[in-house]
Amino acid sequence: MKLKKFTAPTTREALQKLRAELGEDAIILSTKQTAAGTEVLAASSQDLDTVTEKPAATAAPLSWTKAERTQFAAQEATRQPTAAEKIAQQVAAQRDVLINRAPVVHQIPQTLPEHDMISDVAKRRSQAASDAMASEQTAVLEEIKQMRQLLKDQMAMITWRDALEKNPQRGELWNQLTQSGFSPLFARTVVEKLPGGLSDSQTQEWVMNVIKKNLNVVPGDKDIVETGGTFALVGPTGVGKTTTTAKLAARCVVKYGADSLGLITTDSYRIGAQDQLRIYGKILGVQVYTAQTHADLAQLRTSMQRKRLILIDTVGMGQRDSRVAEQTKILTDSHVKRVLLLNATSQPETLDDVVRHYKSTGLSGAILSKLDEAIKIGGVLDVVMRHKLALHYIATGQRVPEDLFPADPRVLVHRAMRARSSQAFQPSSEELKWKMAQVSATGI
Repeated sequence: MKLKKFTAPTTREALQKLRAELGEDAIILSTKQTAAGTEVLAASSQDLDTVTEKPAATAAPLSWTKAERTQFAAQEATRQPTAAEKIAQQVAAQRDVLINRAPVVHQIPQTLPEHDMISDVAKRRSQAASDAMASEQTAVLEEIKQMRQLLKDQMAMITWRDALEKNPQRGELWNQLTQSGFSPLFARTVVEKLPGGLSDSQTQEWVMNVIKKNLNVVPGDKDIVETGGTFALVGPTGVGKTTTTAKLAARCVVKYGADSLGLITTDSYRIGAQDQLRIYGKILGVQVYTAQTHADLAQLRTSMQRKRLILIDTVGMGQRDSRVAEQTKILTDSHVKRVLLLNATSQPETLDDVVRHYKSTGLSGAILSKLDEAIKIGGVLDVVMRHKLALHYIATGQRVPEDLFPADPRVLVHRAMRARSSQAFQPSSEELKWKMAQVSATGI
């Protein structure tokens, strides 16, 4: 194996030299700091594949005296193997195992007895030996892959650490985004594009503009009430579908009158669910109808075809409930647009799972509920951006119709970036450095 040293003022420059000469799959054996900078000892991955045995020590010349040969042998007996020799020993040991454990079938005579039982035994032994050898080969290949992946992760960590040393604002911004509820992956993606030379205020303005540009907010003149049509509010239990339906209904009645609105509920499971919406309907002067089947829904839609806006309050279901698919099919077959309600107080991982299960056949947008109860809203905004959902409204309380507002990206971003975790949930500086390096290496 040919080992090469690469020395440069910084680790990044040394790695760049390494990649330029040995390629991306080079094997890093050691790194250390010297007076000249960072010294990296590496070898080509191709050299590793050609290593089959421990490099033989330099043979003693025949012209040496007996005393010199004795001294040389004593030195070789006490000499510690180098890093390259250790790797060569491991590879050679693994290959020796494969060679020494050859399939037993090779030792079976070519002319076997024609007895069926003996023939079956030989076949089984041959197959077992072949399977064992294939399993061992797979294990060796898997160990090599793991070793290469480990080295790549180490290089990624070194690169990320050097980037933070050159621009400390990246680390501060990463911490701010994750503490605001955004995912580590989103934070890393943003900070990697942070321009250099910005002041703290300029950095804040830059990142807020980035988030605002990635939020898809429905303009006020194209929201549900203005465009009209048939919309079903869907989502898990307890996200505020019935209350939000009432808020939208009130906005429509105030602007276009009671005759412009149709109200339908499919929630026959919860006790009092229909009564709650009927109370709101009575206050607004609008009758509430119940649809439990596809035929009921189709008949009601036909009778309400002159209505400007038809709102359907659906039964709440957990995202992994088998009935979600049935409900989605009924609404899709009836050409009903679905709007997903997302609870801003839920965990980001849960919200991501909700969206993935409910968006199977497409969604017409989303409404954020319970923003008044959420400490951090970075997580829900992260999910909305990742799945490219169009935001219609934000709900901030239980009052009808006051606590419903058109989604405003400036308000949402400002609210998200000012959030801070309590002291118990904030990592120490050392924990933060470790987490940032881990995210850079794994991409999680």
